[in-house]
Amino acid sequence: MGTWIKETNKAIYLMQGGYWISRITKYPSSSNPNEQVVNITGLRSWFTRSDFPRAMTVSMDGSGPEPPQMPPPPPRPSSPTSSSSGSSSSSGSSSSGSSSSSTGRINEDGLRVIKSFEGLELRAYQDSVGVWTIGYGHTAAAGPPDVYSGQTITSAEAEDILRRDLGLFESGVRDVVKVPLNSNQYSALVSFAFNLGVGALGGSTLLAKLNAGD
Repeated sequence: MGTWIKETNKAIYLMQGGYWISRITKYPSSSNPNEQVVNITGLRSWFTRSDFPRAMTVSMDGSGPEPPQMPPPPPRPSSPTSSSSGSSSSSGSSSSGSSSSSTGRINEDGLRVIKSFEGLELRAYQDSVGVWTIGYGHTAAAGPPDVYSGQTITSAEAEDILRRDLGLFESGVRDVVKVPLNSNQYSALVSFAFNLGVGALGGSTLLAKLNAGD
């Protein structure tokens, strides 16, 4: 399924199948009340995707509805446990630890890594280019909630937002990887995509070698 760009009065969206999968919010200009400002650095990752957008719709009067966000994928059902004690014991030993198969969600070790390099800010701040940011690097471009001056959240809310933000990258990894992964391998790729973008992962030598079985 291809992607395209939709522009509204509030934001610029990367769209797929009627839903937005990435968003860059517009902000009022501090120097001209008749203008809005867009931090376009996030656009780069849109065009490094294998299904990069080739068309764009532009709002004529800014009155159109905002598109819905792509819903997160449902969790994959766990594998049934064998009823025999021998099989159960064998299954338990093979599925525990770092070699367990991926569940389609980042594991706790992967989450800790992302938390450690993102850092936690419970009060909204402006990053180096003036974008309001909160929690573990969350911005409005990643989806709800919007971030604004004076906003505060709790540690638990910050983790909930991070997990929700990671949904896009988890599904992105599932889309581009064609070989089975264990939990740690999958989580490492989600971390890679979270930092550099799913498009960067999709065009990487790492992914090419992984899918080739190297």
